[in-house]
Amino acid sequence: MARYDYAEKAIKISRREFCGILGVAGAMLWTGAYVATDLVQDRTKYIKLRLAGIYKDDEKSRIRQSHNNNAVAEIYTRFAGKPLSPLAEELFHTRYVDRTKLI
Repeated sequence: MARYDYAEKAIKISRREFCGILGVAGAMLWTGAYVATDLVQDRTKYIKLRLAGIYKDDEKSRIRQSHNNNAVAEIYTRFAGKPLSPLAEELFHTRYVDRTKLI
């Protein structure tokens, strides 16, 4: 019959020291989570303020639709001919690219 000897490690931590170490580690994790949450909330707040400013400026604007804007109409007459022409579609409109495969 084999006999197994078990020897305790030389380093012993008391229950009080263990709780202190866990408390410090927990406080560090809590602080990091709080900072990250605070950054996300600040970012969201700035985005909402920016959106409110954009809408406020848009409501003040006399021209609120691109097809009624004289500058856009001039660009169409100089370069693209008319709205929705093939050249206008190529120059002014975006194309959707499915990027879900990249995730």
